[in-house]
Amino acid sequence: MTEEGVRREYVDPSRRWSLAAAVATVTAVGGLLALDRLWTAGPPPEFLLGVGAVLGLELAVFRRTIRRATREAGPERLTLATWVTIGRGTALALLAGFVVAGPPMASLAWAPGILYALAAGLDAVDGTLARARGAVTELGARLDGEVDSLTVLVGATAAVSYGAAPVFFLAVGLAGYLFAFGKWWRRRRGLSVSALPENRFRRPFGAVTMVVVWLALLPIPGEEITRPLAAAVTVPFLLNFLTDWLAITR
Repeated sequence: MTEEGVRREYVDPSRRWSLAAAVATVTAVGGLLALDRLWTAGPPPEFLLGVGAVLGLELAVFRRTIRRATREAGPERLTLATWVTIGRGTALALLAGFVVAGPPMASLAWAPGILYALAAGLDAVDGTLARARGAVTELGARLDGEVDSLTVLVGATAAVSYGAAPVFFLAVGLAGYLFAFGKWWRRRRGLSVSALPENRFRRPFGAVTMVVVWLALLPIPGEEITRPLAAAVTVPFLLNFLTDWLAITR
């Protein structure tokens, strides 16, 4: 049976969320066990707190997204591409542990950059998988957008907390959430919100920003290079969001 046919079968939303939550939790535990080998006395409590907090947030977002997608497009199965998206979220939860616990010890110096590379790099994989297998779903698209926004937020927060980016770089991480809040607020007030038009700069700016965040989380090239890079990408990134805002609000 093709994924197109599988997608039309009824699957209870609560069951899908329970399955997604179980897989995300098991994957996070597996990541913790792998990292535990590099700690002399095990991960500190602050690290576990950060992982648990962001993982819990992600599970809440997954639950809400599954319900909304079900209302919009009916019940859809969790496809292979969606599992990749959920795996990206797990990598972000582990990265959040380093944000709370602070810069890692020498044996784990490359871990934040590797985790961010997984979360950001697999963004191209889940979409490609969905299109190649004819399994593009409303649920998958919504989850992908949520994880994309969280990737930028957690990455920017980590870069700033390490001193590898200026404080105002946090605006890059918050831009997507402020944009979504602005749309919700306009609709609540009865104001019009147009469809988001094509923007040829959106993906390139997003890709460049993710590369800068990735460099900021690596032991090299160092903050002497990453701080100016982060400052340089902040202005065009935010201006592009402003352009999109003016487009949807006319």
